[in-house]
Amino acid sequence: MEKGLNVLEQQTLTIGHQVMRELLKAQWEIADQQQVESYRTQVGPEKVKLVGYDQQRVTSRLGILELRLQVCFNKSTRVHTMPGNRLLPEHRGVIITRGLQEWACLLPQDMSFATVQRLLSWQSQEPDMISTTEARNLVKRHGQVIRTAETEEVERLEREDLNQFQANLLTAAVPKRSATWPSELNAAVEQALAEAEPTPPAGVSHQDWRRVLQARADERDSLTIEKLRRLGPEIQTNQTIVSTDDILVRRPQRRCWLSLRVARVATQQGYRYLSGTGSVVLSQLYLLLLLCGGLSGWVTLLGDGAKWIRAFFKQSLNQFQHKELLLDWYHLNHKCTNFASLICRSRQDKQDLLKQLRSSLWTGQVESALAALEGYRSGAKNEEKLQELIDYLSACKPYIVNYETRRRQRQYIGSAHAEKACDLIVARRQKNQGMHWSEKSANALAALKTVRLNQDWDLYWVKNQVSPIAIPR
Repeated sequence: MEKGLNVLEQQTLTIGHQVMRELLKAQWEIADQQQVESYRTQVGPEKVKLVGYDQQRVTSRLGILELRLQVCFNKSTRVHTMPGNRLLPEHRGVIITRGLQEWACLLPQDMSFATVQRLLSWQSQEPDMISTTEARNLVKRHGQVIRTAETEEVERLEREDLNQFQANLLTAAVPKRSATWPSELNAAVEQALAEAEPTPPAGVSHQDWRRVLQARADERDSLTIEKLRRLGPEIQTNQTIVSTDDILVRRPQRRCWLSLRVARVATQQGYRYLSGTGSVVLSQLYLLLLLCGGLSGWVTLLGDGAKWIRAFFKQSLNQFQHKELLLDWYHLNHKCTNFASLICRSRQDKQDLLKQLRSSLWTGQVESALAALEGYRSGAKNEEKLQELIDYLSACKPYIVNYETRRRQRQYIGSAHAEKACDLIVARRQKNQGMHWSEKSANALAALKTVRLNQDWDLYWVKNQVSPIAIPR
């Protein structure tokens, strides 16, 4: 019975698609005839001779269709024409409908091109409807359209008066923050806060408790217990938070990598994602910062301390009056952990060294951390890696702050938004084991995914427009 049901399902789908194809062909015949009649009325019926039909192959969501186009001969100009071409997009050879192109660009963002080819063939009941190569080419083509539009907008904005524009941001939603302690401790926390000298109840860390006390001191009794257990960083008035990162994608050449840069810009009004390769994405980021707060606004740049981030901060943002670059705590801690594994000879040595480094760096005491590393030089397993970590901390010293104080004051200390953006835009699709990507394919997929994150997918596929970073005031 189960096999019989599966057969019936397949038969119904096949017959249904055949019926819909015939319906589409019939509708096309009517539309083509209307164009022919309009052409004859415009030129004059006596000057037009109908000489037959031509065939146009169309690949659509319903499968592969052969549409007939009436061929007309103009006796005056002695030229053959097909009036129905007015209803077709510009083409040379087979036409792929816009709807099918959208599917071919949407599905590869989350699955392989081979799976995309199979799903599209299954949906249209047409085994050889579209190849993996054609699906990949469609992604490249539309990704290039998006990147070209971005480049043209950057070039145009660099010539325009930016006072006439404002940043095109998505409306900011209330951030979702994880709870600091379980709800069962709410009563204990409430009771502890009522004491003359509040002490954290069991289950609440010392760091979290200090932040709670700071929040109560700053905002008095306006924060409820439920809000206190979900404290987090807040964007201040006229402040722009920029989270930046890059991710390496393996290229076909041996030991060759492509760097895809990602940024998330956020203000109290909204946010926007950026991605790309090379300098264009940095130009977009610079212009977006000007549109968000101008040269007098406060810019907080968060990143992993990469050279390109430091260079962007020093060179591109040199005219901004209020700016700061912070080395993301997660990356700093992760860097120290990785290097400690290469430097230390035993697990206990690693734990002891990391304890010293984390204690010093968490409060911004870089010199103390450097002294600890220098003192470990004689016992280092790999002195070259030890020196590399020292050089890294020395280069990033201006951007290492007192993270403990900033966290207590609910200021940003990490680029988690950029990490999430890297994961959404690149990593989930392009960092699987054994994958190799060309620059065009990797950049195109990132462009299409960024359009989705910025909620501009319908704008591109329905209205055929690329969302700008700047809109008129």
